[in-house]
Amino acid sequence: MTARPPEPDPSDTTQHRAGFVALVGLPGAGKSTLLNRLVGERLAAVHRKPQTTRRRILGVARRPGLELILLDTPGIHRPRSGLGRAMMRAVADSLGGADAALAVVDGTRGPSGRDGDLLHRLERFSGPRVIGINKTDASPRARLEELEAFYRERDLGPVVLFSARTGANVNAPHGFEDGEGDRTPRSLVGMLAERLPFSPPLYPDGQITDLPEAFFASEIVRERLLEHLHQEVPHAAAVRIEAYDDSEPLVRIAASLLLDRDSQKGIVIGRGGRMLKRIGSEARGRIEKRLGRRVFLDLQVKVRQKWRDNAGILRDLGL
Repeated sequence: MTARPPEPDPSDTTQHRAGFVALVGLPGAGKSTLLNRLVGERLAAVHRKPQTTRRRILGVARRPGLELILLDTPGIHRPRSGLGRAMMRAVADSLGGADAALAVVDGTRGPSGRDGDLLHRLERFSGPRVIGINKTDASPRARLEELEAFYRERDLGPVVLFSARTGANVNAPHGFEDGEGDRTPRSLVGMLAERLPFSPPLYPDGQITDLPEAFFASEIVRERLLEHLHQEVPHAAAVRIEAYDDSEPLVRIAASLLLDRDSQKGIVIGRGGRMLKRIGSEARGRIEKRLGRRVFLDLQVKVRQKWRDNAGILRDLGL
């Protein structure tokens, strides 16, 4: 049996690697699921509806001898509003500041014209790139082989297959020393680690994000909106935190649910206010679980027509 190598000393920059990795891909590829898997905590909202992520979310994933600073980005699309343009700026800015790029590809669908926008961004990125084909647990082998051949032909970087949902082939078995020649597939973490610079850790031990708790409260509320509302309402809604006070044992949060049209207001509130109460109750429970503290959550529904093209509102939302 081969002896396991000693764990690297994080203070020794000749052993330790650290760097920024931009996660890019089309809507629904599983970038946020991967972020949460690697960090080990739910940072990004995850839902079956596409375009759940609207802004850059930073998450720090640590392994022995390695610090991956992951930049989760919105799904690449052709924008038709100020919101969409802000989302695509987040993609460009993340790539502009990254040491490496990971293209997350939905392994359940075949290549199409939509891949052109992703390929264009990858071609313009000057750093090392990795192509990650996700959802291997839900895709037939023939489809995975088709996608693997498609991306290998374009020679944009090594291709690795994995499942963010199950964790298959995501993490290296020990540190990031994995694989034996050509016989053992390289894990996703192993692939990324090899492409990051030698560096001491860039973030203090224990810090896993640069975003405030108020942001995560807003994302939890929006996730509940996505779960219970259908058709166009979830994508026409935003959650704006108006007040966040954690100075006392009871955390007090006031949030506005911003909608595009008056006709959506009744849908969000529901008959007798039942839908809004359900969303608020579920969100409050999840925020309390995250914080480990009691929470008072006040939700107000407001109509702000064309908010997706309102620069002031987008700025308030961090977009």
